[in-house]
Amino acid sequence: MDVITEGTINQDEPVADVVNAVVAIKTCQTPILRINDNQSDLQGRLLFSAGGFIIGARINVTGESGYGAVRKLLMVTDGNYAILDPMRKSTNELNQALWLSTAKLIAMLPNLPEAPQSILDSHPERITESAARPKTGQLDLAPIMAAVGAPKDQPMVDPSIPTNIEEESRQTVGNKQVSRKYNESRWRTIKTLFQLALTLLVAAAIMLNSDMVYGVVSAGLKTVGIDTDLSKYMGGLTQGIVIKAKRDLEAKKKQSK
Repeated sequence: MDVITEGTINQDEPVADVVNAVVAIKTCQTPILRINDNQSDLQGRLLFSAGGFIIGARINVTGESGYGAVRKLLMVTDGNYAILDPMRKSTNELNQALWLSTAKLIAMLPNLPEAPQSILDSHPERITESAARPKTGQLDLAPIMAAVGAPKDQPMVDPSIPTNIEEESRQTVGNKQVSRKYNESRWRTIKTLFQLALTLLVAAAIMLNSDMVYGVVSAGLKTVGIDTDLSKYMGGLTQGIVIKAKRDLEAKKKQSK
């Protein structure tokens, strides 16, 4: 995780100011506030969401989570804090979908109620606030939780409209059916034999009609300006070979005498 800022919690900088600082961050949609108490071994983290909401918390030592963990961490008066950007790391362990309004929390500090009912926001404006924040690559939990956890003002399905839902039907064939005995290797063998037979037929046709094929190819090459008659180029070479052979023969005759 990336540290955005850190500091101390005391009379000059109470928890309320720290929470306001987290809410004011625009570069991260789900910042995490880590708090350590100097008077005890209390350590924990709070997960914030766009729009000024705390959606979960967890205490490291005891593993306590939910509103109880939020209440204990925000009642620290002497300690230190760090605001973290989770980047692409998962924050599922901190997400309890509490949707506690930070505006109501700050107004009640340092005496937070034992039950969160008066702090919960039943209709948080999460989607609008989330859209105003820049995209950083971090998964935005606001639209997801707004659709899942928020109360529904209107039913998703109108009961006055008749619906006809057909049951799913499946067809399963037996183990011995032909459709379940397809063998791809057999088809590959047939395809290979067919290609080999076709190649042999083409080769045989060329061999049996080599003169005709040569004539057609030569005529085609001549039409594009390529001369296939190599005799005029081979004449000098052939004559030189014949002369050399005669000289070698005469030299052998002289040696034999």
